[in-house]
Amino acid sequence: AHMDCPNMTEKVDIKKSLRVFNQIATKGRRVGDEYLLNGLTAFTDFDGYTVTIKNDYVRLDIFFHNKISLDFSNDKERMLFLQKIETMDKSG
Repeated sequence: AHMDCPNMTEKVDIKKSLRVFNQIATKGRRVGDEYLLNGLTAFTDFDGYTVTIKNDYVRLDIFFHNKISLDFSNDKERMLFLQKIETMDKSG
């Protein structure tokens, strides 16, 4: 499944996601160009304009100008992924 539309931003909090991205990049274990923390992997593209947070089932891309794309294997995994972002953001 793939969601790539403006109303998607209601479900994905971009500010939270970026804070979690930074958390993974600062506290996570570095493997090549990727950072791993709490079962999530984070990386940026070569110019740093696109940041990605993913696990085995869900991939969130945040593009320049806060456009986003969310790919997921099913709704349950999407929910769990977004809950994990929420939880990690709260725990800081």
